[in-house]
Amino acid sequence: MLRFLLSFSLILIFQTLNAQRYRTAAGVRLGTGFGLSVQQRLFKQSTLEGIFQVPLRTTDDTKLTLLYEEHRKLIGKRFNFYYGAGIHRGWAASKDDPDPSGISLIAGVEMSLDRLNLSLDYKPSLNTFSGVRFFESQSALTLRYIILKQKKKKFNWKFWKKKKG
Repeated sequence: MLRFLLSFSLILIFQTLNAQRYRTAAGVRLGTGFGLSVQQRLFKQSTLEGIFQVPLRTTDDTKLTLLYEEHRKLIGKRFNFYYGAGIHRGWAASKDDPDPSGISLIAGVEMSLDRLNLSLDYKPSLNTFSGVRFFESQSALTLRYIILKQKKKKFNWKFWKKKKG
């Protein structure tokens, strides 16, 4: 009974938060590196995300990544998990090393609260085209500001009447 009440309470809390789905969001990414993230919703459950990441350690590479992501609901439409894939291009820390480029994957969870979007992810990269290391990985916490909110669809209670104009 206690589990049921706790679960029900959590669902109510998440459902009543003043949150919106978003169309465009941009912000900062902090984890194994520092970066910027811009996300644009393409379809109902998919986004395109661009990440520019600068290393915190001098031995890592600076990277630009473009990812296609699919979003799925966990608890309501405001708390999602997502996964995706894309490409990356980097600039080597050492001038003697080849610049890394290849395929990137991503998986994470995100929550939107009013105009803020918070996500936590894991992003492995395979340097399939060039680079010193074949496999690299990053994890990060990203805080984005929602620039454009998803428009709410209003139900037409008088659906039998034609709109004028």
